[in-house]
Amino acid sequence: MRIYIVIGIIVTIGVLISCTYKKEKPKTEKTTEQNPFMDMRNMAFSAKAEQIGLENITNDKVYGLITEIAMSPGTISVVSFLTGDTSLYLSSGGGFIGAGQHEEVREIVSKKVEGSQMYLSKAKRIEEPKLPNDGMVNFNFITKNGIYSVSENISDLENDKSEFSKLFEDVNEIITQIRLKSNE
Repeated sequence: MRIYIVIGIIVTIGVLISCTYKKEKPKTEKTTEQNPFMDMRNMAFSAKAEQIGLENITNDKVYGLITEIAMSPGTISVVSFLTGDTSLYLSSGGGFIGAGQHEEVREIVSKKVEGSQMYLSKAKRIEEPKLPNDGMVNFNFITKNGIYSVSENISDLENDKSEFSKLFEDVNEIITQIRLKSNE
């Protein structure tokens, strides 16, 4: 038993020493790892109705709902379209893409995006979507007329103190569907 404790201590000290004296990469060497979060987010916000197969919708019809939730230390972007396509991006670099390929998910997502239309009049048109501040949720409504957004306190949404609490529940149902399908 003592031998295992001594070996464990030696290995731990060795790891600590090797981490402390790690060589730093030269400044000219490029790293191959890149976080795709901002690129994926930008693609979602720039998706045109025609590109996703919705040519015949009116200019003020919500065809995309991008909900961004700031949770220390990062952000979750839930991207959902009227077509039923949905993905979840994490600012840490992870996520789930293409959950809408499952029929039951596509139906739920389509209904939730359709239902988000009733909130459009409460949002303001924006030129460029911003990430939410800590503890906040940004609901972004994508139309042919542009992007409309509203920011709400996550605590108010969770405690049913916001007129957007039902929409927040709908987005959480989408997240649940994405999570369930990602485990299959």
